[in-house]
Amino acid sequence: WPNGNTSSGGQGGPVQGLECGAMDLTFHAHFHVAFFLNGDQLALPNGIGSVEPRPGSHCYYAIHTHEMSGKVHLEAPAPGVFTLGQMFRIWGQPLEPTNVAGFTGLPVAVYIVEANATSAPIYEGDFKTIELTSHRGIVFQIGTGIPEIPRYSWWASCDRTHV
Repeated sequence: WPNGNTSSGGQGGPVQGLECGAMDLTFHAHFHVAFFLNGDQLALPNGIGSVEPRPGSHCYYAIHTHEMSGKVHLEAPAPGVFTLGQMFRIWGQPLEPTNVAGFTGLPVAVYIVEANATSAPIYEGDFKTIELTSHRGIVFQIGTGIPEIPRYSWWASCDRTHV
């Protein structure tokens, strides 16, 4: 995928209740999203939720990326319920059982990896309702299976991830 939002994604206006503006660190959390297509890991684009609607007027949605590692920032003026559906809508990608970010016609499984959990259950509900919580991992398996669901460790001092 190219970096940033697609043309159908967030372009500076409100998206599912989220405004685009200056980063507000009042509520600050990180989570991780990983995609595996037929066993190969794909990079989540840099710049999701980061927009320059007019030259010189940069803004950020509460859900955004600064790199391609899969780490996603959640920075909002207050705690609340934030969902994977909001992230995909900002990005401008579909999130359906039959179409995940443009991949169609392949089986899809989503695993939720909680911090310090010993198992990663498959998610059985509507993908759009997956809540984005601090240090949660969300792993998409598209197509063939992967031998092991990755677990991401969070370093407390700088909140970075590694597998």
